Amino acid sequence: MGAYVLAWKRGIAILTAGAAKITPDPRVRLVNGYSLQIRDAVTQDAGDYICQIAMLDPREITHHVEILGK
Repeated sequence: MGAYVLAWKRGIAILTAGAAKITPDPRVRLVNGYSLQIRDAVTQDAGDYICQIAMLDPREITHHVEILGK
């Protein structure tokens, strides 16, 4: 696949870029360098999260997250 940078975004907010965590939210982290994890998720965390691979021909996929009640 060549050189690329993987980024996670929510709306216009960039959560991660490569191995760097951009968001100040301490609940957010990367697992294995590419999976986004949000600990102690709350209702406000529901929504669309975009995984973007920046390379010559950029690709992205949107993941819709729902928070289910107890």
